Amino acid sequence: MKKLITGVLLSACIATTAFAGGKHSDGHRGQGFLPIHKMVRVLDLSDAQKDQLKALKKEMKENRPEKGTQTSIKAQLAALDASDANYEQELNQLADLSAERAKVRVLKMADMRVKVQQILTAEQLEKFNAMAEKRAKRHNKKRQDNA
Repeated sequence: MKKLITGVLLSACIATTAFAGGKHSDGHRGQGFLPIHKMVRVLDLSDAQKDQLKALKKEMKENRPEKGTQTSIKAQLAALDASDANYEQELNQLADLSAERAKVRVLKMADMRVKVQQILTAEQLEKFNAMAEKRAKRHNKKRQDNA
């Protein structure tokens, strides 16, 4: 009887870990700005466009900073001591760093958007913008649900 119960529990554990991937288990997690697999389907891309977008995505990935190289601003903020004499100065430095990182992010995104616009036709670009709008609405809804 003990072996039967152990076998059932082991089977249940294996089954739950096999399905633990959830809705993102299709290998397309984190596609973000350029979900090429969806773009191929929805925008009816030519082979040349697919190759150009893949090269653009590869360029984006190569220019991305390594994980763990940038210290988290939240962690630095948590480490600040409010009773320290340099608190205001350190806080302002963190705020400036955060603003600079946000500016760089926005400029990179705008540059990529221009490059995508050069690759896609006007009709495809219209559909792409509609896809981005839907994605933004879903993202904002998730944020509101988690708040």
